Amino acid sequence: MPEHALVLTVDHGSPGAVVLRLTGALDHLTADRFRRAVGEIPPRAGVPLVLDMSRLGFCDSVGITELVLAHRRARAAGTSLLLAGVGRELGHLLELTGVDRVLTPREGGPRPGT
Repeated sequence: MPEHALVLTVDHGSPGAVVLRLTGALDHLTADRFRRAVGEIPPRAGVPLVLDMSRLGFCDSVGITELVLAHRRARAAGTSLLLAGVGRELGHLLELTGVDRVLTPREGGPRPGT
């Protein structure tokens, strides 16, 4: 996979949530693709969008901005955005930027419905 590739896989079959799996890099080169993918997932009130970050190898400041914007869109649609599988590096970046106070990162895989 190229260094700045981002593979996005949507799982609508998870009970109680829609899971979007991110593999690769969420950065200035892939942010548009991420934004389009999130925009194509029809929001359902009360059904959270879970971003599975367990295979995300890199995230820059543009990627962090996209996560915050996705969170805002989810709230405006009456649902929530959850981060799952957040690794140590990304967790540290979220903490340094204060984004962990807006988005609650979880280690491990996605846990829909929790």
